[in-house]
Amino acid sequence: MRRLYLLRRLLGPPLLIIIFFVVTQDFHIFPGAGFALFSSVDEQNNSLPSGVESIFVETADAERLEVWRYPAVDTPDSKTSTAMVAVVFHGNAADVRNFFPYQKYFHSIGVTSYGFDYRGFGKSSGWPSESGIYQDSDAVISYVLEREDIEADQLLILGNSIGTGPATYAAEKFKARGLVLLSPFESLKQLVKEMPLIGYLHPLLWYTLPVVDRVKRFAETCLIVAHGQKDTVIPFAHGVAVHAAYVGTGHSAFVDVEEASHNDILFKAYPRLTEEIRKCFEPASSS
Repeated sequence: MRRLYLLRRLLGPPLLIIIFFVVTQDFHIFPGAGFALFSSVDEQNNSLPSGVESIFVETADAERLEVWRYPAVDTPDSKTSTAMVAVVFHGNAADVRNFFPYQKYFHSIGVTSYGFDYRGFGKSSGWPSESGIYQDSDAVISYVLEREDIEADQLLILGNSIGTGPATYAAEKFKARGLVLLSPFESLKQLVKEMPLIGYLHPLLWYTLPVVDRVKRFAETCLIVAHGQKDTVIPFAHGVAVHAAYVGTGHSAFVDVEEASHNDILFKAYPRLTEEIRKCFEPASSS
């Protein structure tokens, strides 16, 4: 009996910690959804940026997602065709408002863009899950194609950090013309596996988000990967592996940003990103 008591004392705390991490993994993976639970009505009702239209799109399982449309202004200085439409899949710690600079980037190069909040983020209903954010992707991309009256050949999808998971899913399913991945992981399970201590719990992770496996199946979709060498959240090697997995026939590029970390990749990579996006949308004969 004494041995059993000692065994319980020794194994009890570690077991409780394991159970805690497994049960609360949604909050660790999607902290932005947790923040939304505690945000005030006033915080959620902030006025829209100038020129932005807020729309609510319904998913197949009846969740409502807030979508921001930011139309392009066609000017002589626009460096990219206004026929292109971009959809932004944001990271896990904030919402569409915090990631609006990505839409401002597209606006600056003459591209209409859509940003949206996954279920559970911002004003979107529900709670995130892997299957759920795939349904979110389906609903938003389908809405954009219909609203803009475009084909997938005019669609550019951008995913940042954890958004690279659903962005890659959407690019594969809808056969988008181009996919831009900023700070991607090979898969979420592989990323967790490499983490100190907590990596031992990766078999208990109920998320996969297999970016590399999907990229391997791309045919004509262009792939542009950008990663900062100083990224301490998702190691630089993941971006290298994602780009190396591409065997399609479209334009592909790896934007290696020596001075960039995880959260500033767009701001330090955008000149080269713009150049690579233009190449992606050039006629095949000029590639």
